[in-house]
Amino acid sequence: MVTENLKNVSPKDGFVVVQESGPSDKELHGLLDLYVPIMGSNAYGLYMLLSRYGKPRPDLVKRSMNKELLVGLSLGMRDFLEVREKLEALGLLRTFEKNDRLGKLSLYFIQRPLVGENFFNDDLLSTLLLETIGQGAFRKLQEKYCPPKFNIEGSTEVTKSFLDVFPIRQSALMKSAASKQVQPLEKKQQQLIDQNETDLDVKFFRQLLERSFVPEEEVFKNMDSVQTIHLLYGLDEMQLVRLLEEAIDISSNKLNVKYFKMLAHNSFDYQMKTTSSAKGAAFSSQAENTSTSSDPTDAQLLEFCRSLAPMEFLQAIKDETGALLTSSEKYMVSNLVQQQILPNEVINVLIHYILSDRGNASMNQNYFETTAATWSKNGVKTAEQAMSEVRKVVQEGAKKHQKYGNKKKNYRQGRAVVQKEQLPEWAQNDYKQPETTKDQSSKRADLQAQIKRRLAEIKNDN
Repeated sequence: MVTENLKNVSPKDGFVVVQESGPSDKELHGLLDLYVPIMGSNAYGLYMLLSRYGKPRPDLVKRSMNKELLVGLSLGMRDFLEVREKLEALGLLRTFEKNDRLGKLSLYFIQRPLVGENFFNDDLLSTLLLETIGQGAFRKLQEKYCPPKFNIEGSTEVTKSFLDVFPIRQSALMKSAASKQVQPLEKKQQQLIDQNETDLDVKFFRQLLERSFVPEEEVFKNMDSVQTIHLLYGLDEMQLVRLLEEAIDISSNKLNVKYFKMLAHNSFDYQMKTTSSAKGAAFSSQAENTSTSSDPTDAQLLEFCRSLAPMEFLQAIKDETGALLTSSEKYMVSNLVQQQILPNEVINVLIHYILSDRGNASMNQNYFETTAATWSKNGVKTAEQAMSEVRKVVQEGAKKHQKYGNKKKNYRQGRAVVQKEQLPEWAQNDYKQPETTKDQSSKRADLQAQIKRRLAEIKNDN
């Protein structure tokens, strides 16, 4: 994605920033605590720098150039586009482009961050934060931004209403209300997760709920959370119902969504610890290299790609190679799963190709996202098609390597290469002793005279 944008964006292009008002102190604290662990410090720096340029109605003629942002952040164009896309993906920035008589122009609309309960009620954001910082730190932030409400049970409210204190004739009040136009409520900021269809069998899921004590209405009211957990961890319908049974409050028949997410996270970690060694051995012994093998044993790798969720598949490969699973890799995979531009089995093939076939210790975000975008554009829908795409890339690389090797060979043909040991000048057959100059002869004579005098002094002493 970044590679594609590099062709269309120049440091000399202009930009303006649209922002009604700067972020409040509460929003700044929320950015640091909740967003920076997910997006990184460079993205935070870009958000704050863009805020300095923000105006409610900027003048398109008085535009700035992209190079001002690059200099201010000490970033190259590729890194700048990468952090800009992170802001866009997290709902903090909307970008528009247009061309006018002054050239190309980017319009940046700064979005306010979700803080407090709004952030933790967003399924994808809260889950990404949990995966990045761990359960302990996540719980502390949740307690900080979502403190328990003060208990007022046993109290009776005696607050007076407006009409109790300021008596106004009812007819005048109704007339005043009728003269005003009803203003539409401000739209609630859209959550990061979209309600797209998944491979979750809703019919079977509903049948399982009917057999359990979990209220169906309560579950479908929180279906965004269920779908997010299903996508990220690859839990099937039965596993989801079991977790829902643990997370439901029997006394109130209400679903504790936060506890449900915690259970899913813990279940995934436990499953990884108990099965990683077995899966790693299976990968090593049975999953053939997709770049070179056309053997029927590819079916084993296909089975793994279809049966495991991307996060689970990624963890299994990391356990096999002994490499560290980084938070940026979790973000990349989770973000790609959320976008739903590729099926899970295709994402798994991509992960396997980068980490196993290419032998990389970690995944490069630019290459990962560019390849995913290319496969999506080419209509790759199955693991078999993804493996074919991998073989095409490898074959093209082999042809280029062979072509380069042939050119190198043709260049050297007909030229005898003889290695000779380099001898010092004094050992060469045609060596001639350099002629002695007058200055050199005079210095040598003086030195010999000094030596003779010193020898004579030594004899006299004896």
